[in-house]
Amino acid sequence: MPSVDTSSIGAQPMASGMRGDFQRARIGQNITVNHPQRGPITGKILGTIRYTELWQRVKSPSEPWVPTGNQFTAHWLGNFMIYEWKESLWLLDEYDALTDKDIATHFAPYAKRFGESNETADVYFAFPPASWKMTDIGKFSVQSAEGSGLRLNVGATGRFIHASGDGGRTLVVEDYQSGSGGQDTAWIGYSITWDAIQKIS
Repeated sequence: MPSVDTSSIGAQPMASGMRGDFQRARIGQNITVNHPQRGPITGKILGTIRYTELWQRVKSPSEPWVPTGNQFTAHWLGNFMIYEWKESLWLLDEYDALTDKDIATHFAPYAKRFGESNETADVYFAFPPASWKMTDIGKFSVQSAEGSGLRLNVGATGRFIHASGDGGRTLVVEDYQSGSGGQDTAWIGYSITWDAIQKIS
């Protein structure tokens, strides 16, 4: 797994501006976002997830995974999800349930190669409908999950894969540990900026 900048370990400061508004948004509020292909779309927040980033102090099977102190928010709006992670923001409007076989076939070998390079190698892989370049891997837990339509439960833990494609396309894979309470999922959408969120009301 990748190394973590230990200078960033600890509680993260409260975000300001639109990012802060996004993190504080609540179920029932509306978000208007500029979709890269469809233009402005509005959805009501039906569910909110808060993910906690995990890391190992030493790469070892016996080393526990502990929180870095970084927490990220995703809002489910019925037909799409807006998902922040580190400095990235994604508008995800397609998703497919995955099986363990899907993970082993389509993703695990490439994630292993990427991890063994300390996330420096250019690793490309195919997953319909596109070819993707791996950009980040790691592990997370679900700190909170409120509302309806979510495919996970509080306390679920899993590994993630983030990848980029042509035209600003993005792929987010969530691979939950067996029995932890999450549905393995491949999300596909677009990389956006905070400026793309036009209104939260």
